[in-house]
Amino acid sequence: MNTKLKYCLTLWCFLSLTACHITRVVPDGEQLLVKNRIDRGDVHGVDLSDEGKNLKQKPNRKLLGFIKFHLWAYQYGKKGLGIRKKQRALRRLAEKVGEPPVLIDSNKIKISAQKLSDFYFGKGYFNNKVWFTVKPKLGYKKRAKVIYHADLNNPYQIQKLKYLTSSKIMEGILRSNSAQQRLDIGQRIDFQNIEYERNRITELFRNRGFYTFNSSHIDFEIDTSLVENQASVVLNIRNLNEKYAHTQHKIECILVKIDDASQQDTILYQGIQFLEGSYYINPSTLSKNIIFRVGELYQAEQVQKTYANLLSMDLFEFVTIRFNPSSEDSTSLLTAEIILQTAPKHDFTWEPQAIYTDRSDVVQSTSDQNFGIANNFRLNNRNVFGSGESFSLSSLTAFETQIRKDNNGTLNGFRQSVNAELKIPSLVYFERKKISQSFTKKNTRINLSFLHDRNVSFTRNVIPFNFTYAFSKNRFSFGITPLRISINQAKIDPDFLSTLDNSGQFYTSQLLTNNIIAGPKATIHWNNKTSKSRSYWQIKSNALELSGNLTSLYFDLFTNETGKNREIFGVKYSQYARSDVDLSYTFIWDENNSLAYRFNTGVGLPYGNTEFLPFERRFFVGGGNSLRAWRPRTLGPGGYGDSSNAITIEKTGEVLLQASAEYRFDIIDKLIDGAIFFDAGNIWNFTKDENFPDGEFRFNRFYKELALNSGVGIRFDFSYVVFRVDWGISLHDPSLVDDERWIIKYFSRNRWIFDHSAVNFAIGFPF
Repeated sequence: MNTKLKYCLTLWCFLSLTACHITRVVPDGEQLLVKNRIDRGDVHGVDLSDEGKNLKQKPNRKLLGFIKFHLWAYQYGKKGLGIRKKQRALRRLAEKVGEPPVLIDSNKIKISAQKLSDFYFGKGYFNNKVWFTVKPKLGYKKRAKVIYHADLNNPYQIQKLKYLTSSKIMEGILRSNSAQQRLDIGQRIDFQNIEYERNRITELFRNRGFYTFNSSHIDFEIDTSLVENQASVVLNIRNLNEKYAHTQHKIECILVKIDDASQQDTILYQGIQFLEGSYYINPSTLSKNIIFRVGELYQAEQVQKTYANLLSMDLFEFVTIRFNPSSEDSTSLLTAEIILQTAPKHDFTWEPQAIYTDRSDVVQSTSDQNFGIANNFRLNNRNVFGSGESFSLSSLTAFETQIRKDNNGTLNGFRQSVNAELKIPSLVYFERKKISQSFTKKNTRINLSFLHDRNVSFTRNVIPFNFTYAFSKNRFSFGITPLRISINQAKIDPDFLSTLDNSGQFYTSQLLTNNIIAGPKATIHWNNKTSKSRSYWQIKSNALELSGNLTSLYFDLFTNETGKNREIFGVKYSQYARSDVDLSYTFIWDENNSLAYRFNTGVGLPYGNTEFLPFERRFFVGGGNSLRAWRPRTLGPGGYGDSSNAITIEKTGEVLLQASAEYRFDIIDKLIDGAIFFDAGNIWNFTKDENFPDGEFRFNRFYKELALNSGVGIRFDFSYVVFRVDWGISLHDPSLVDDERWIIKYFSRNRWIFDHSAVNFAIGFPF
């Protein structure tokens, strides 16, 4: 039997034996809760999936659904080897990580049964009955499960529905918005729907001027005495108090106070009074981001948009908006006070980054270590010109080196970038257009960068310029870049180029050529995550990116030049279309476990003046946020495999397919989390290329060319930042011949685990 198989069997036996002794810390006469079960009849499609939240006692946490790691750790600290004096440190660690056994508590079980009954009552099962039994687990001492039995009977439905209010204005508002109401005749009574309707009506009135209205003014009366399983529901909107009915409020005045401002520093602009102190901000800038105006009805929605706009300016640490009844007419007029506490004018951030890998070279069969470090510096200067503009200057310096077995280290990668950005807190030119009023978090960004990238085969210098509109609406965030120009210079090492054949030299020269990228770009970001979400989606997409079309139109209309490789100012311009989408889904299993999935795809199509998609806009896989068992740009395209005459530039493609699944679990509460992940993906080219055999995308074989890896990770949660370490292990390598791609079958070979894995250090979650 080989060594690794012995290790696996030993580990399995250890886990099995430990499972048999997890009750060592259970006192005599007590029972460990191992399972809760709810038995009830058919509910005819009614969603009762949240019923388990009402149970006061839940079994000890499990990793992977069956490993009671935290209970074992607690047992080790209390009864295990940690009891010895020389093991005190391990004992304290075990007690910190561990979780005491959850013992059967009859009082908590009774409370759980009552809460279950209340839950079913809220779903319309008014005549439900809930009881429980405790059943010892067969074949195990000191273990038991609790079975909750529920007899729901038939639910009650709404037979009559009536809305009552003494205000004609409120009655008219309800009638005109009846299409959005959540309650209807024939509907099963559900207290959650009733609460939704209460919130809808509250929001409706507060956006129609009723400042003093809140949900406590809405009463529901449910009468079940009419017909069996039928009820009459009356929604009653009470007056403000015994003397006064609800009235609509208008805004009498708006006062904006900035830091240490006093009444002597008042400036009146568009009906808004600005009190400005030592920190001057142009009133017109703030006015654009304050949605409500003097003389308008109070609208809670506009207040929230104003909060979002002011905070998105990145000028203020705190924003407070207060409304008070007017001294002139407290029943119908409000005074608004906006207090702005500015952030420091300058700040500086530093973010170190690192990546370490240990992979085998397929051709030379050497084990090379790759170590990369990076430093990201950023300097912010707020309110540069007094109109809320923010200027930032950032620098990223990155190194990657390769340390071989002979200890001769060579620098094989260096990257230096400098980025300057000016952010204007409005949509330049469009700010006064009607369409702009429906957006929030609006700003215009002017960005100029310089990138120097050098490795053993080539050197690149890139100067991109972008003019971008960024804005949000509801859950969507948009970025539209009407003006985008990138000047790209590349120089290939002559010694490297001389090692290639004619076709390889042509491909490399075309891919790494001087070029200009010019054209528009649009991005979209959407998510439906809320503080109470048990599952949520997120979509990030470079919806469309175009380059070279206007330039090509100019050549077609005003010159006689045709074909490819046409130039402007002596430099070839690139012509292509590109799009990608990144879709992720997270399901929170419980407070300690969650599942996350990701699918990422993209295409880039060169045409017209361009034969190859520019190097800067090509896709790649590998690294801490992709296939985590490979270094970035070391895989693909398709089934292409390196050979002794291979092109050794970074590997990129025109088609991307990538997917990941990750199981995340809690190890130490609010400090350390673990993960088990699986990644799959690759890149391809659109057309066949003799330099990359099997590198083109084909429907009849692309699934055979997906690289696969698995792995484990540790995440250190420091509240404001998550530091992540992921160890990826290769399973399927498409760069090898068909019969050799499932490299996991060679797991038992010596040093295999080290030669086919990579350790990634990163900040934040991978998706």
